[in-house]
Amino acid sequence: MKAPREFMPVVHRLRTWGLMMGGLGLLGSILAYFYDREHFYPSYLTAFLYWLGLALGSLSIAMIHGLSGGGWGRTIRRSLEAGYDTVPLFLIFFVPIWLDVTGIYPWTNPDYVHHHEVLMRKSAYLTVTGFQIRALIYFAVWIAITLFLNRWSPNEERDPDSERARWLQTASGVGFIAFGFTFTLACVDWSMSLEPLWYSTMYALIQVAGQGVAALAFAVLVITSLQSYYPWSRLVTTSRLNDLGNLLLASTMFWAYCSFFQYLVIWSGNLPEENFWYVHRLSGGWQHLAISLVLLHFVVPFFLLLSRTIKRDRKYLRGIAGLLLLMRYVDLYWTVAPGFQQDEAGYRGLRVDWTSVVTWMALGGIWLTLFSWRLVERTSRPIYDPLLEGESP
Repeated sequence: MKAPREFMPVVHRLRTWGLMMGGLGLLGSILAYFYDREHFYPSYLTAFLYWLGLALGSLSIAMIHGLSGGGWGRTIRRSLEAGYDTVPLFLIFFVPIWLDVTGIYPWTNPDYVHHHEVLMRKSAYLTVTGFQIRALIYFAVWIAITLFLNRWSPNEERDPDSERARWLQTASGVGFIAFGFTFTLACVDWSMSLEPLWYSTMYALIQVAGQGVAALAFAVLVITSLQSYYPWSRLVTTSRLNDLGNLLLASTMFWAYCSFFQYLVIWSGNLPEENFWYVHRLSGGWQHLAISLVLLHFVVPFFLLLSRTIKRDRKYLRGIAGLLLLMRYVDLYWTVAPGFQQDEAGYRGLRVDWTSVVTWMALGGIWLTLFSWRLVERTSRPIYDPLLEGESP
């Protein structure tokens, strides 16, 4: 599976646009950091979690494929690998958060902690030093998982019972456990602790589900964009598109189930220390984003993806994938941004400003540039697929 000559201009265009977008966004982000710090960090953290979600989501789906196998995974495997190869980049993206922990998270304020007995009990865990050390551990574990997966990445071997396949399955299984544990703690540290008085055992699972939806949608966009070039012209068949559409449907349903289950449990309990998280996000204009998530992140994709015709149509499937990627950012902004709006007057209403655009462009442009480079390198490696050998899939 080697990238054909015609493939390179497409990648060069993506890389050029990525560099331009990243450069302009980086300039705007620097201005926002120095002149609009109040709105910079909500936007930056949202953008950081969004693009990190594409990398980690690609990692989790690659591990699922490593455990289960299947033709659907061979179709998008190299795109997933190019996606999770970018994980080390987020060590650099994490630097602004690392340097200003005390300016982002309220639990770093001793006076705030002393006024809340709940935080006094969490103070042994919520420390700046612990936050920083754990972040290094998370990235070390994730990078180690990517190295093991790359070591046993599928190649041109036909035999699914080969030693390479067995090692990939083992690495995926162990890696998935390590990923689940570390990402759960990362969710607590990086986003849930913005409102340290609130907690939910479903929170990390919702984020994992959202990452899976976004990464799968992005992979669909990539492979359908390359469908005109060999070998994708043979790999991306209507049958494979149907499989990927079914996976998008299943992942969207899983995200909706987890999100609704959290809402149902908290709202039925009706405890002030739990339901305030939803109260603040269902008023002041935030309720409009919540409604859009229900309609555009679940209801519309759900009913569209029920259609076999739509799932087998490249253009329709790309449109649904693009919609899901957009709504993933809305989901994260709705989740993260209200956590920065705590002050003496309470929570303020919805506001979307220019810092959201420039931070998304800065991180996204750099990420897309690195992704395009890794995609070329990845697609130069052979991967066995029966369709390319003239066999039945």
